[in-house]
Amino acid sequence: MTTDIGTTTIPAPRASGTTRGAPCWLSYAARDARAAEEFYGQVLGWCRVPLLGPAGRTRSLVLRAGAPVGAISETSCDPGVHAGWMPHFAVDDLDGAVGRLRDRGATVAVGPLTTRAGRVAVAAGPHEEVFGLRHQAPDRRWTVGDGPVARIELHTGDVFAAALFYGGVLGWAGESADSCQVEYSRGQIVVREGACAGSRPVATLGGAAVPGFEGQHRWHTSFRVTDVDAAAGSALAEGGRVITPPRGTGGRREAVLADREGVPFTVVAE
Repeated sequence: MTTDIGTTTIPAPRASGTTRGAPCWLSYAARDARAAEEFYGQVLGWCRVPLLGPAGRTRSLVLRAGAPVGAISETSCDPGVHAGWMPHFAVDDLDGAVGRLRDRGATVAVGPLTTRAGRVAVAAGPHEEVFGLRHQAPDRRWTVGDGPVARIELHTGDVFAAALFYGGVLGWAGESADSCQVEYSRGQIVVREGACAGSRPVATLGGAAVPGFEGQHRWHTSFRVTDVDAAAGSALAEGGRVITPPRGTGGRREAVLADREGVPFTVVAE
């Protein structure tokens, strides 16, 4: 399993500044970080800011128009199951959340440990889908739904079992106003950032597999682009793949692509 904890040197707020149980960061452990930075820079228009890391390992913060997308680092581990773009979820009590993971038979692959960006752990869910837990959000500007990160979705064969697992670990559907709430809509579990009516969705749990990855349970990220068709063409030119060609119109136009390492992601029109 290839993972990355995506540390940065940006001052970090407590996770309580983010809705409990909501995604608060993305990271990507690449086999060739320089190539990954180049690919996403060319295809999605991202720029990078070098970050401190272990000697000999490339690490960077990637941004689009000044808004943080996440962290890309290089892994020297046996790749195994490639986590790809890994979401991290905000928890107030990291040790308690890790304990709940272990109580549910989940694998804790990394941590809990302390980094420059706060305490973090990396785990695999019931079907080996990889995700992170953080007590501190690395960058308070990061968000999902607005900006470069459009959607974070879990593709799983049993949305109700997944909702019970993640809800129990992350404290979804809690009585507190700053806890994520969940609802069932059109075959998906929608996770919203708070108890207020109409609060924005921050994650979904659905049954449909990522095209080309049938049978795999995985977290999947959608990124915003100005031109879906141009991004698809650029992905091919830069050594990636078009898994699902562009479809839809206007703000609903999107395509599923893969980068040079075969990691899938979706691009959606602004």
